[in-house]
Amino acid sequence: MGRQHACLCEWLFSCLRCTIVVPGKVQFLATHDGYALRMLVMKRTDTNNIEIGPPAHDAELKDFLRIVSQALFFPNANLNEWVRREGKENVRVARRSGRVVGGLIVQKMGQWFGGASVPMAAVRVVGVAPEHRGSGVASRLMRAALDEMHGDRVPLSMLFPATQPVYRRAGYEQAGVRLRYRMPAAAIDLHDRSLSIRPIGPGDDGDVHRLYAGRASQTAGNLDRNDWAWQRLLDPPPWQTPIHGYLVQRESAAEGYILFSQKPGHPLHKNVIEVADLVAGTADAARQLLTFLADHRSMAEWIHWCGPPVDPLCFTLAEQQATITERIDWMLRIVDVCGALESRGYPAALQAELHLEIADDLLAHNHRRFVLEVAGGAGRVREGGRGDLHVDIRGLAAMYTGHLSAIDLKRTGYVEGSDAVLAIAAYIFAGPAPWTPDLF
Repeated sequence: MGRQHACLCEWLFSCLRCTIVVPGKVQFLATHDGYALRMLVMKRTDTNNIEIGPPAHDAELKDFLRIVSQALFFPNANLNEWVRREGKENVRVARRSGRVVGGLIVQKMGQWFGGASVPMAAVRVVGVAPEHRGSGVASRLMRAALDEMHGDRVPLSMLFPATQPVYRRAGYEQAGVRLRYRMPAAAIDLHDRSLSIRPIGPGDDGDVHRLYAGRASQTAGNLDRNDWAWQRLLDPPPWQTPIHGYLVQRESAAEGYILFSQKPGHPLHKNVIEVADLVAGTADAARQLLTFLADHRSMAEWIHWCGPPVDPLCFTLAEQQATITERIDWMLRIVDVCGALESRGYPAALQAELHLEIADDLLAHNHRRFVLEVAGGAGRVREGGRGDLHVDIRGLAAMYTGHLSAIDLKRTGYVEGSDAVLAIAAYIFAGPAPWTPDLF
């Protein structure tokens, strides 16, 4: 009988995994010859009493700032300065019983894919008060944000996750990387001063923006920065390390720039140059910028910067001294399948047709069949078709950016289709590995 009792307990416990319980209650389900089965106390998951919306007044902004400062270990910032930079209109708070218990910020900008800037909503500083975590607040915040993005006709959303499960439930998936490189300043063996270099001045914003757009448009995943993103780089808030900027010129024509901060080390000779942004529009500009960094080697031991998975800057060095010290995978959400597929660019010489069947449990307008027709570097989408390629909305995010091919995604279970259809999808979304130097 002991073995039968053990089997009974195992069976009952397996049933409990899918049992709905009353939050906060402890219930004894069965007792038999000393075997007591009990349900554990569970947090309240009722989300019907959560209201999402803009902050009604400054007091709610203060509550939100207090919550995210604690939740994300952010330094306490002056509220007026913080609101001026972020924009009160970009904040959404979650209220439970009239009290702010969490919130997030959405910044609208663009993201480059296939040589085109696709409208994108950047989700940042998602924070929930500690006593309300695990109760559905973050999920409600994300769902409300997605509905608002769709209403504003924004086809993509991007974020950097502190934890992935809550965002995967909202349809986000890993879709690109931010890589941080490190190299000894003494390892830069260049002494090229063929171009001039000078501090960036007030009238140089146009050149800096133009150089960045020239690089970003040839990548996958770089941001099409809005004013907020540029301000964070060029004019950081007073509680952050100051930024130094320099412009590389050939006579009066700008060919590159660098933005960096200086971080003291311990002992003093361990100082670090932290490059926030670097663009070399020509080979001469790349050599000049590396020479400029090498000129700091008497006081700075290390150079840190962010670059693509294979960084062309490293090709100009004699030895392989650069190493990747940090990798952060950012996540993407396809908010509007039609808008996302039609807004990006494609290989100009490619002519193809792909029949998709998208599974999206949250956004009904995506949960259907589509036909993507690609020709002349552009894509056109119509509803219907055969549904040759079955794609989960999260798998579509990774495929869309080129982070994983349809062939690779089949191994994850996100994609199903014949080998011929997988090959077509791989060709359509082929491109440079997606990355970004920005972190928000």
